[in-house]
Amino acid sequence: MKRCLLAAFVLALALPLAQAETKDREQPIEIQADHFFGDEIKQIATYTGSVHVNQGTMRLTGQKLILQETSTGYRKATLTGNVATFRQRRDQKVKGVEEWIAGQAQEIVYEERTGIVTLTGKAVVERSENGIVKDRARGNKIVYDTVRSRTIIQGSSSGRASTVIAPRNKAR
Repeated sequence: MKRCLLAAFVLALALPLAQAETKDREQPIEIQADHFFGDEIKQIATYTGSVHVNQGTMRLTGQKLILQETSTGYRKATLTGNVATFRQRRDQKVKGVEEWIAGQAQEIVYEERTGIVTLTGKAVVERSENGIVKDRARGNKIVYDTVRSRTIIQGSSSGRASTVIAPRNKAR
């Protein structure tokens, strides 16, 4: 069992899932939902019903969003739903190749200060190039750091983590 987890961890580190578009963090956050409740004293906002969050190229969707502001002024967003989704364009590394990261889970937590996205419950994260999925990770919990390009996958209820890594493109 430890061997499987170690192998999954090593594969996950090799999987190039993060490195979000740098400019996104400088963009305003726009949130749309059916209902909103804000508590200014506790610094918590709750959005329910068809929630859509946009910040630059980052898009999150779900049924409920709890947005908290910490004492240091950073935000932590917890998005839940039968399926909550996350999508963000990566910084361009190769001219003519547009890369995106897309994920889904029952819960997605985004921490603004660290740039860490945690997907929990039937989590799937994919990396695509020009609309074609190249890499895929599955597990009960996937944590990735959009700043440092690091990924950790915890196995499903059966104890297994899964990754599919595309072969190298010989033209590059």
